[in-house]
Amino acid sequence: MRTLLTAILTLTIFSSVFAKNPEDRTFLIIFDKEELKELKTSPEYIELTFNQMFTTKTYSGNSESVLLMTIPNCNMDPCQVGELLVRVNRNTTLSLQEVAFRIVDLNESKSAYQALLAQLDNKKDNGKKKKEKGILSLVAN
Repeated sequence: MRTLLTAILTLTIFSSVFAKNPEDRTFLIIFDKEELKELKTSPEYIELTFNQMFTTKTYSGNSESVLLMTIPNCNMDPCQVGELLVRVNRNTTLSLQEVAFRIVDLNESKSAYQALLAQLDNKKDNGKKKKEKGILSLVAN
């Protein structure tokens, strides 16, 4: 009985020590300028909703307006971020998905990009090996 309790206690201690903490997630929220004009708002005004809780940064220019939002220690996906309520103007509060053109999880995009680069490198390496085999067979003949 004593060894069983010791084993359970040791197991819970090790599992809590080695538990993986969720990492920070960065979301790219793209807005359509025409839609923002219709709602009489701006990305900077929408950013005011989040800047107390999260790290945010807005970019506006000749193309679409963008809000970068970093959420610390979270397991949220773009759908859950879209459900957050945002103050659009003094009188209106909407969910972010109603205002945003697109919500992109940059962490997921980064891992997909890294996987594509790895595949490309593998194809290049295989092509080089085939060339080397072809050259070696020509030299051997």
